[in-house]
Amino acid sequence: MISKKKYRVKKIWVLQIMCFLFIVFISYNKSNAQGNKVADSLKQLLVTASNDSVTMGLYNQLRRATYYSDPVTSKDYTLKMLEYAIKRKDSFHIALSNYYLGNANITGGNFVEALPYYLKAAEYFERKEDLNRLGSVYNGVAAAYENNGNDSLSLKYFKKSYAISNKIGDNKKMGIALNNISNIYKHRGELDIAIEYLEKAVTYFEDPKLDVYLKTISLNLANIYIDANRYEEAKNIYERVIKNVDTIQDVYNYATALRGLGNVYYAQGDNKKSLYFVKKAFKKYTDHNFNDERYETMKDLVDTYYKNNEYRKAIELYYEFNTIKDSIFNSDKDKNLTEALQKYEAEKKDREIIEQNLIIEKKNKQKNRILYGLIALGIFSILLLIFFRKRLKYKNAIAFQKETLQKQKITELQQKNKLLAMSSMIEGQEAERLRIAKDLHDSLGGLLSTVKAHFTTIQNEVKQLKQFDLTDKTNELIDEACLEVRRISHNMMPHALSIAGLKGAIEDLGEHLNEQGYIANVEIKNLPEKMESTKEIIIYRLIQEVISNIRKHAKAKSILVQLIGHNNEISLIIVDDGKGFNYSEAITGNGLGLKSINSRVQFLDGMIDWDTQPHRGTSLTINIPVS
Repeated sequence: MISKKKYRVKKIWVLQIMCFLFIVFISYNKSNAQGNKVADSLKQLLVTASNDSVTMGLYNQLRRATYYSDPVTSKDYTLKMLEYAIKRKDSFHIALSNYYLGNANITGGNFVEALPYYLKAAEYFERKEDLNRLGSVYNGVAAAYENNGNDSLSLKYFKKSYAISNKIGDNKKMGIALNNISNIYKHRGELDIAIEYLEKAVTYFEDPKLDVYLKTISLNLANIYIDANRYEEAKNIYERVIKNVDTIQDVYNYATALRGLGNVYYAQGDNKKSLYFVKKAFKKYTDHNFNDERYETMKDLVDTYYKNNEYRKAIELYYEFNTIKDSIFNSDKDKNLTEALQKYEAEKKDREIIEQNLIIEKKNKQKNRILYGLIALGIFSILLLIFFRKRLKYKNAIAFQKETLQKQKITELQQKNKLLAMSSMIEGQEAERLRIAKDLHDSLGGLLSTVKAHFTTIQNEVKQLKQFDLTDKTNELIDEACLEVRRISHNMMPHALSIAGLKGAIEDLGEHLNEQGYIANVEIKNLPEKMESTKEIIIYRLIQEVISNIRKHAKAKSILVQLIGHNNEISLIIVDDGKGFNYSEAITGNGLGLKSINSRVQFLDGMIDWDTQPHRGTSLTINIPVS
């Protein structure tokens, strides 16, 4: 349809996040009046609060009671809660208040202001390893980054939220995180990846208790199928939702599925069926006062009337559509004008009351006029001072937030530049290694082989050389030189890595260790089928450097190398029974081995753990993300 693409862009939050807000919206409509009564009761209790702890708890309850009915007031209550938490030096409630303030700013559309609050909360919950709350905080951080236009950081934190939810086994949160990840890839236009994540999200809502999420996530999947021109798959989902949904209790999802099915038939050229389903969806939206959705569906219905040659209906509906659009604009304008007039009248009445009070005061208290004037002036000065202090404090807070964001951006750029430099350095090193290895193997290796051949010829021709006892020793030296050239060439660019991949190259290292007298065990499992060549080289060099350190310093007899892939991550474990060392002393010394290993792991965005003590061997664990 002409307007279908615009509809998908404009309503993307309704389509992608409705599964999380729709239930809340229904419960809010049912309990709004009750929430106001609860808020009034809490305000009365606040007057008689006995201590700061009780006051802080009451502000928290007021925040919750007014969150949907009056978000601005709810945010003020949250700020009060934070104030008392700071006063009591209660770290947990300070972090919780920051998280709630992040949510309040997100609700109000203040995404830049929300981010610092979320990051403060994340810092505390990370330190306390509070996984349940941390997963929710990461979702908030990701949402703030996404609405600030930073998709890469948003994706990072949504994936963190998914990892935590997976760790604690929360299917609902895992499905929600995958839905959010899919949404980012959809924004980027990477529809295949978005569909892959959304299809996986559907599997987490198979529990009957999560049926309402399953329907809405399924509808999201169907919508993205349409964007990817996979109309039959979209149609199957819409038909399944229409068949299973409760058309009385869940009118919204029912009407959405009808409209989606109409869009599918429109795209397939079946204009009659398209008109049937779009008209039916339009009627459902109209009958149940879903005014925004009714307004959006009008555009689809105009298109379908036009395609079915019902031009009069198309024109009439198009006229109604424009009338509604104009009325929305005019109603907003009239509303603003009415509010301004009401404010003016209220201020006018206030001024009249003040003037009357001043006249009475002059008549009754003329003798004390100078005293009261001085008191008023003093009070005004104090208020003015307080006002300017608060204003200065507010400006400082804003400046601090801007400075924090600027520092974060600078740090990110520095890290990106550092990683780019390291990547270029590693690529240059590998290219130079390859050149030197080829020179050693092709030039010096061939030259030594030629020298040996010539020497053998001379030996055969000159029998008297045997009397000097030089032939055997010279042969041994030439053979040793050939082996050394081959070993150096192999170490600089292993043949196994280019032919058999990472697994074959590491197994080749194990065989060399066994040939050198070590008891070497190599275990490799579940490696990803596809991995960047640069990452494979760095992992190989990492293992090679650790083994080189073991051979030089550990005096070990046995070495274990394990490389295991699991959940988009590779775990590398290297254990030896050598003499061990003091890690703190070694890392602060002049040796470059440990620093080189740590820097390679950092380049791979990995985590490294050294477990070693003198005379107790060494165990090294490295976790490297695959994607």
